[in-house]
Parts: sequence; C-alpha cells; structure tokens
Amino acid sequence: MSASIDIFFFIGLRPHTPRGMGMFDTITLDPGIRCPECGALETSQQTKEFECLMSYYRIGSVVPSSCESGIIRDQFWCRACQDADRQAVRLLFLVIWHSVLAAVELDAGEAERKLRETDRLDLIRWLADSQRETLRWQGKFRRLMSSLDAWQRHLREKANPEPDCEKSRFWSRFLSLPDEILNAPDPLDAIIKSHSGDSPEDEP
Repeated sequence: MSASIDIFFFIGLRPHTPRGMGMFDTITLDPGIRCPECGALETSQQTKEFECLMSYYRIGSVVPSSCESGIIRDQFWCRACQDADRQAVRLLFLVIWHSVLAAVELDAGEAERKLRETDRLDLIRWLADSQRETLRWQGKFRRLMSSLDAWQRHLREKANPEPDCEKSRFWSRFLSLPDEILNAPDPLDAIIKSHSGDSPEDEP
C-alpha cells in the first residue's frame, strides 16, 4: 500500500458529497487559489461538507465535520470558468486537523503534507489571528453604533432644540457627525457606507 493511501486510510478520507441546489457554507481563502484551467483567482469556495447553514469559515476555524482529523474531498468551483461555460470537475481537498480547518488544496499530495505537518504552533497562530479579527470587528461595530447614536441625537435635537449654552455647543461639536453625512440625501445610508470599508482604526 502506498504512503498516499496509508494517510487516507488511517486518517480518514471522506468521500465527496455531490453538489446541487440548496444551502451551503462558504470557505474564505487568504491567499486565494488559482484556477488550473483559466488562472482566475478564487478567494472563496462553497461547500456542502459542513452544516450547510450559510456560515463562513476560514483557515483556523473550528468546523462542524464528522471527520475529526483527515482529508475531505470536495469540488473546486471557478466563477470565470462557469461564466465561460467551460467548468471542469476538479477535486478540492479540505484538510481537517482535530476539527480545525487546516488547509484547502487542489493537490492531494500537498493536502497530505499539510495534514502531517500541522501542529500546535499553527493552532496558536490561528488563535491569535482569530482574536485580532474579533477585536477588529468589535471596533468596527462600536464605531458604527456611535455614529448611529449621533444620528439619533441629531434627530432629537432637531425636533426639540435645547437652549443654546456653552455646554450644549461643546457636546454638539464633540459628538456630531460630519457635514457630508448630515447633508447627504440619505444620511443613514451615508453612515453605513462610511463604515463599510477598512480603515486604520480597524487595526486592534
């Protein structure tokens, strides 16, 4: 028995689940995977190998899979090939290490190597990346809520103006929204768009 077969046999190779219509999950790839057929860069892949609840996963995510440690065969999907009506069936290998998504590879041999070489240091790195990402999104959420609170305060003050005094003018300047948002045709839409991109403040 070859070394390749040994790994699949002892670690556990899950068969591919045929892809059809319905719910799925998404694996975000960073860096992406180049399509072997057309060279297009795919930065995400849909899969039906997990719970199919429209959830998002990335390398380092704990995944709900019956395969605790092993390699799952899936199908690679390329949007460019699909649009050009030349989609060829190509296998994609999902590497699972102790219920953690350790790698996504087009090559079975590379998937085997990633499974053999993944260790606790990778787990620590994934945990650190996850914590940084959590802090980044918490910051984005807090800033968005602060802008929405300022918009609500602006509407209240506009409907019920407070007596003009130095204290109210100070807090109005300190907590007010920029003029380009207040004067926008749809201020609420402008607030959401102003928080939709990345900014230096997003770094934890």
